Amino acid sequence: MKTKILVTALMAVLLASCGGNTQQDTAYQEQCRYFAADQSLQPVIDEELDIFHMKSKRDSILPIYTNEQEAIEKLMNQEVLLVFTTRTLTPNEEANLKAQNYKVRTIALAYDGLALIVNKANPDSMITVDQFRRIMAGEATRWTDLYPSSKLGNIKMVFDNPRSATVRFCADSIMQGKTIKTDGGNVQAANTSAEVVSYVESHENAIGVVGSIWLDDQRDSTNLIYNRTVKVMRVSRAEEATKANSYTPDQYNIAYNYYPFIRTVYALCIDPRSSGVPRALANFCWLPNPGQLIFFHAGLFPARADYSVRDVEIK
Repeated sequence: MKTKILVTALMAVLLASCGGNTQQDTAYQEQCRYFAADQSLQPVIDEELDIFHMKSKRDSILPIYTNEQEAIEKLMNQEVLLVFTTRTLTPNEEANLKAQNYKVRTIALAYDGLALIVNKANPDSMITVDQFRRIMAGEATRWTDLYPSSKLGNIKMVFDNPRSATVRFCADSIMQGKTIKTDGGNVQAANTSAEVVSYVESHENAIGVVGSIWLDDQRDSTNLIYNRTVKVMRVSRAEEATKANSYTPDQYNIAYNYYPFIRTVYALCIDPRSSGVPRALANFCWLPNPGQLIFFHAGLFPARADYSVRDVEIK
């Protein structure tokens, strides 16, 4: 009788244990169904994901493209185990996850530039960092504040989303303590990078702010809204912008830090399983080939790039 009771008790414990693991597995699989990313990174992340699925033959994982803050909130709430952002977690955010037994792996993947675009009809396509700050702070509201002979009237500065990586980068890395004036000022938000480009296409007095990912016109037209009706501004750190001291966000100018507005693209992963799909995707993006090569062909500068510069003669 004692043996029978003992066996029954052991069976109950084993069943309870199996049931607990099943619940944990179900919760984990739900977390692995999606990853989140800032919408401004969508073109290149889509390319990474397509090749990852083709080469790895793993279970599929689907993207949630949103603003950067919401993506990180999903990570903090363990709704997803992987996000792609342009910032690392704060010490408080890391401590919060650590308290819940999640360890964050932060992977620098690539560098891109924050590009300023204007309408093709705009004759002025050079700007200084200080002039950009003045526009954002509401101190320069008309094109004549920058170019006295301009006939374009009021400046309209357009971003993708108030909670996006683009706005956060400007506030943290460019403004130097100045506040971005969006209330009643000349700075406004659209919903997506594509809408920013569309707005600039149809407004001669606009400046759009987008990630340089959106400027690579070698990509399939279904993934890219950029076309020849907009042009990229040259940006200078000097007091006055000239062709000699101002730069566009090309790979070369990003690699040598000539371009002023450079940001890092990160994968933030809290997948606890070494064989998990979220961890595998993050590792795939970090591998030289094809992950880093995809970033290179998308117009970004890969974090693990081994490169040399050669002079070429174009005839």
